[in-house]
Amino acid sequence: MKRQSQKTVTSIASTNERRKFVRSTLVGSSLISPKSGAKAITAVLDNVNKVGAGLHTKEKLAMAQPVTVSIAFLDSDGAEQMEKLDGKVVWMKPWEKGFLIGVIWEELVTKEKNRWLYYYLEETAKSSV
Repeated sequence: MKRQSQKTVTSIASTNERRKFVRSTLVGSSLISPKSGAKAITAVLDNVNKVGAGLHTKEKLAMAQPVTVSIAFLDSDGAEQMEKLDGKVVWMKPWEKGFLIGVIWEELVTKEKNRWLYYYLEETAKSSV
């Protein structure tokens, strides 16, 4: 009994740790390229943060599948920017128009590696306070 309650506490702590990164709504076109070399699929980005993203697509992806997500969006000057982030599929569920997919990045979004997305997330966080 004691062992089970300890496991629950760990799970809750992990969930809270993940949630400390604010999700920012960023809706736009994206491309999910499986690292296996399979055909890339189009998706719509719904939200993003420094640890991952939520997307929806018409095609199914395998759980834990390594992918590269290419995200196109407009910066504060209205110029189109693109970021490519490596990650893996961590959850997926059926949706009325296809599938909802969660991807976790291999590395946190940083100013040095993901300049445009980093600044977007920082500005969004400032405006939501």
